[in-house]
Amino acid sequence: MMFVPSEGGLPSGAGGRRPGPGRSTGPPSKWDYVKTFYYDPVKWDFVKSIGFFAVAIYMIRDFASNDLLPME
Repeated sequence: MMFVPSEGGLPSGAGGRRPGPGRSTGPPSKWDYVKTFYYDPVKWDFVKSIGFFAVAIYMIRDFASNDLLPME
């Protein structure tokens, strides 16, 4: 894959996500606040970290409940 610079000289994908053209101009709603977790790179990294941590805890508990030695 070739390096293709995007706007601002940053690699593609490093500039953060931008909302689509269909943004409402009314007062912000609860859904607009939830969408900020996707469009803000810091909030999105935090959400991903929490999600991966939760999945890791689930897998560790699942693997710990399995016996690795065969029954005699």
